[in-house]
Amino acid sequence: MSYVEGTLSQGEEIKGKVRLHWINYLFTWFLCLLAFLLVLLWLFDATWRQSIEAQIFVGAVVLWAVYDYLRLATIEMVLTNKRVIFKKGIISVKTQELKTSKIESVEIKQSILGRLLGYGMLMFSGTGTAKVRFTAVDNPWEVKSQVETIIESYAN
Repeated sequence: MSYVEGTLSQGEEIKGKVRLHWINYLFTWFLCLLAFLLVLLWLFDATWRQSIEAQIFVGAVVLWAVYDYLRLATIEMVLTNKRVIFKKGIISVKTQELKTSKIESVEIKQSILGRLLGYGMLMFSGTGTAKVRFTAVDNPWEVKSQVETIIESYAN
């Protein structure tokens, strides 16, 4: 069970799960490829295998790749009929939540690369200083449309 599923209130249902864009995983894929190549080198090169520096380097790259994958895998961006929720964290958890009834605006920020590849940041502003930020979202315009539909159905 995910964090969001465990914190749903009575009558609250998930309307959409927002996906991270594939560009978020580039560094993780690079680390995994590097770790794989280093492990192969370590297995087949006896002089490299005997070097304590090589062992530490291989171990560090493998751990970094695992950590980066887990960091991305534990990010949850969810739209419910009552809230917009952002959660990240492996051991310590950080959440940002905003009730849909309190959302005043939904802002999209896209760089040139984000515009070309189809990703962007969504900023939900609420009454007061409340803000929830979804970063590197796949297809942010569709997500914005989804949120606006939820807000309109909530208002009616």
